[in-house]
Amino acid sequence: MLLKGIDRLGDWNPQLLRELKGKLKGRNIAIAVGASVLGYLAMFFYGLNQFTRLSDPDAYPYIRSTEIFCKLRDSYLANQDKLSQLREQYRSLQDQFFRYSSAESFDLDKINQLKGSIADVKAKIAHLQGIETVHKCPQDAIDIPLWWQYQQGQMFALLSVIALFILLIVGTYMLIADLAGEERRGTFNFIRVSPQSAQSILFGKLLGVPILLYLAAILIIPLHLWLGLSAQITLGEIFSFYAVLIAGCAFFYSAALLFGLISSGLNGFQSWLGGGAVFTFLLIAQNNWISNSPADWINLFSPAVVLPYLYNHTELHYQAFPFSKNDIQTLQWFHFPVGLAGLGIVSFVLVNYTLWTGWIWQALKRRFQNPNAAILSKRQSYWLVACVELLLLGLAWQKRQYVYSSYSVVENLAIIACFNAVLFLGLIAALSSHRQVIQDWARYRQQQGTSRKQGGIVQDLIWGEKSPAIVAIGLNVAIATTPFLVWIAVWYEPGFDKLKALLAVAFFICITLICATLAQLMLMMKTSKRALWATGTIGAVLSLPSILLLVLGVEPSDNPIPWLFSSFPWAGIEYAATSMMAWALLTECLIWGLLTVQLTRQLRKAGESATQALLAGHSSSRR
Repeated sequence: MLLKGIDRLGDWNPQLLRELKGKLKGRNIAIAVGASVLGYLAMFFYGLNQFTRLSDPDAYPYIRSTEIFCKLRDSYLANQDKLSQLREQYRSLQDQFFRYSSAESFDLDKINQLKGSIADVKAKIAHLQGIETVHKCPQDAIDIPLWWQYQQGQMFALLSVIALFILLIVGTYMLIADLAGEERRGTFNFIRVSPQSAQSILFGKLLGVPILLYLAAILIIPLHLWLGLSAQITLGEIFSFYAVLIAGCAFFYSAALLFGLISSGLNGFQSWLGGGAVFTFLLIAQNNWISNSPADWINLFSPAVVLPYLYNHTELHYQAFPFSKNDIQTLQWFHFPVGLAGLGIVSFVLVNYTLWTGWIWQALKRRFQNPNAAILSKRQSYWLVACVELLLLGLAWQKRQYVYSSYSVVENLAIIACFNAVLFLGLIAALSSHRQVIQDWARYRQQQGTSRKQGGIVQDLIWGEKSPAIVAIGLNVAIATTPFLVWIAVWYEPGFDKLKALLAVAFFICITLICATLAQLMLMMKTSKRALWATGTIGAVLSLPSILLLVLGVEPSDNPIPWLFSSFPWAGIEYAATSMMAWALLTECLIWGLLTVQLTRQLRKAGESATQALLAGHSSSRR
């Protein structure tokens, strides 16, 4: 029966069977089981330690009388309400006393009457303050079963956070390291030419490489379920967290496979880089509070975002959550309250994971079939940008909940600009073609153009795989900025300068096009290190001006003009006059125009065949 099951598995996915045979060895299985046993022991000793500390009032942390498991809670809260009313009454009597003590409204009888009332209220306040001194709940007033339920909730949340960090970080490291090992041994090319489909091979990697991690996680599930059910968390809520965690693993593991395919030149360092990047990202997501702004998108990539909803049925809460339940409840998308209920946020997070995992798999299939191909086609890039901008626009269009957590239009635009800067840097790297590809396209574009029914060179620049990426980047910028230009035009907010907001978008467009043109020029260099040159040049253009201005101490409020020519022109827009901004924008457009002219010359030169170049040189020498 076992052999028959193995044969069926091999027929369904040979790559998965290959990974399982390599990973499921006695020593490896023992390590996975041992890790799960350590998890059980850690939770056991944590709970035992809490009981031990509870018996020692000096060692146990401060337990407030307002905690739900303190038996004095109701009387304490009732005293708090009475004390609050008496203090309000005392302030009112004091105000009356000062009024009747003034020369305009002096009344001796009223003053004497108020003195008696003030003394009476003051005595009641002092009495209640004496009762209210029980800030710390006495040991004999603690409801032990309810306190233990709270501790089990703490342990459930702690185990959840630890598990998701281990699964996402270690799994990412394992997948990238496995691909790097395959490349180093030279076996990955044999896998590529096998009759299996790219999807089957990559799926086998996804399921097989972290199999020991899956085994350890499965063994820890009984403890996790017991802690959750003991904390009065329903089975449906627990499984909703599992669904989000599985979707998160699918997203991060797919991203790890893609990173492994495009980073083969890092000589084994890519696994540490990928694992560190995931760890840093999760830390940022854990500490990123809901702000009713586009920055809330980061939270949707952490499975911990659904944990606060697992405590809906009780007043118990876990202080180590990255954000409280009330904060996450304010999350909206186009004013739709996706954070109001657990089902809404779970569905929204699952859709977010599914969408971006699907995009990653589009890139995976392209890169797996051809290691030299761009990870996205130009057609796919247009849809990708549309998806990103739709999501960001929906998160920017949120109702304000609190003054301290609301973001203005300008701040939302700045956050969106940061996301778009990262997006377009990635698109420039993904779509820009290298020297040989550009030469082939430039030499044979006439034949390629005549083979099309209509559109010619324009259509090739928009859709062609080998054509320069400038037009495609420009179209993507248009897709990204059009909805926000409309938003700026129709939005009304006191103090909001629409003209400056429109100019800020125009500066972003210019900077993006300049970087795209520079990158394409660098990639047409004859040196073998042209990718490094392109990366260094774009990095210098984006970082050096701002760093230099900061080092020199140039403040945007004092001298905004230099900041308009940096990668952060928004710092100077707030203080610059309209004429200054128009002049700076015109200068940047001129710079982009000159770069475009140079690129056109390079393309024309690259389009000349070797014979044409030789004849041109011979003709010039005869003259």
